[in-house]
Amino acid sequence: MPAVTPATSRTRPSPPPPAHAVPVTPYAAPPPAVRAILAAHADGIPLTRQDVPPDLVAALHHHAQTLHTALQPVTELHAAAWLKKLGRLVTNPPGAGQAASQCRAIFEVCGDIPTGAWGPEGRLAWTRQPPRDGYPVGARWPSPNELRTILLPFANALRRDAAASRTLLASLPPSLRVQTAPSHHAVRPADAPPLPDRHALSAASPSP
Repeated sequence: MPAVTPATSRTRPSPPPPAHAVPVTPYAAPPPAVRAILAAHADGIPLTRQDVPPDLVAALHHHAQTLHTALQPVTELHAAAWLKKLGRLVTNPPGAGQAASQCRAIFEVCGDIPTGAWGPEGRLAWTRQPPRDGYPVGARWPSPNELRTILLPFANALRRDAAASRTLLASLPPSLRVQTAPSHHAVRPADAPPLPDRHALSAASPSP
């Protein structure tokens, strides 16, 4: 009787994680050097190659990509997770029987608020509201329209920053746009000059 070769066991590849399991990186404000160069450009200060070194160009591109991600439409699951955390900060969060319908109602009204605006700052903005006619607004669960009023300034700020970043990058001459950032492994000289701040740019560049 011929020997029977056992079937070779094959390990199936692990399926990709479901969408709700992928964490959403909260939006972070740009570093001071990026804020300074954006403010200088907004003030009409001409920028030179020295003002925009390669590492700052790379930081501007990274900031623009971060804003692009932050401006993506929010999902109902992300809004629900945000609201669940808000529920720990108020005195009357919806119960288990009403939580789903409350989240759906808020998502229906606030669905145009991009993902990046649904961060910890938005929850703090709600809870830190002063009492209104003796009513502790920030300690209570919001209505959909009340919450949208709180989150809308964050959304508008993201859109303004994204537009400013696109305008700045588009205004750079090709010789600046194509600069390659130095390797992260490169050692920065101890006497290397710091990145320019807004005041330094104002002093070094002529007024418009």
